[in-house]
Amino acid sequence: MRIAVLIPCLNEGVAVGGVVRSFREALPGAAIYVYDNNSTDGTREAAGAAGAVVRREPRQGKGRAIQRMFADVDADVYVLVDGDGTYDAASAPAMIERLCAEQIDLVNGARVAASQSAYRPGHRFGNILFSWLVACIFGGKITDMMTGYKVLSRRFVKTFSGPASGFEIDTVLVVHALALEMPVAEVQTAYKERPAGSASKLRTVRDGLRVLWTIFRLMIEEHPVYFFGTLTLLCAAASLFFAYPVAMDYMETGRFLRLPSTVLAGSFLALSFLFFAFGLILDLIFLARLEVKRLRYLSFSPPPSP
Repeated sequence: MRIAVLIPCLNEGVAVGGVVRSFREALPGAAIYVYDNNSTDGTREAAGAAGAVVRREPRQGKGRAIQRMFADVDADVYVLVDGDGTYDAASAPAMIERLCAEQIDLVNGARVAASQSAYRPGHRFGNILFSWLVACIFGGKITDMMTGYKVLSRRFVKTFSGPASGFEIDTVLVVHALALEMPVAEVQTAYKERPAGSASKLRTVRDGLRVLWTIFRLMIEEHPVYFFGTLTLLCAAASLFFAYPVAMDYMETGRFLRLPSTVLAGSFLALSFLFFAFGLILDLIFLARLEVKRLRYLSFSPPPSP
């Protein structure tokens, strides 16, 4: 069984050497790849000295680095992990064993923080919120949407084409599995503080808004009937609101006395029919795309048995 450890990195010179060595110890036969994303602090040298295969992705963003790794690296099982030294390499064998034993395509590493400072309250709240939103829209029971520690099957990796350039890639990966109804699981894993001297690239507000926008965009792409159905109901309700006094006047006088309300009621009614048609057409397109993606996914073999 070919195992590849994929580590996207940006200015992780302090931590990446220890990450490579810990995964080399936990998975002795695995190939370890570090994809540097324009670091300026010696990340490439530290990773190479620790024994990793070092490559470069010049397009900025964690999402772009991960998509490049998925395209370049061929393996049976992929371990995707951040290069910041916060994740427990010792959990990888158990995660791989579960992926293979249960023929799962995604094993999500749910973080259990060793200390309060390892997992900041703002990040914890955002993770809970986004995990809840994704569960409501796409289903599934993933509790740690934003973890950077995942074990993936080959058929997951080679059918992934999600639009993400930054940290929102972690959410897009989970939605890809849920949309195609792949078997998924979640395993708790220890999560610790960054090594002294390293700094997080995640910006709570900026990246949180990007994740929220990504979830909204994926909802339109994967479930357009939800979005356009909501607009249909809102426009229909607005049409009734403006039409009610017009109808009362007409019943009393036989005339339309409120021309602006009449125009608004007709306009909102037309919009409701328009949004309904948009939602229906886009939902049919989504079902056709989903069938093509599902057939592509089924063309690959499941994870190898342990």
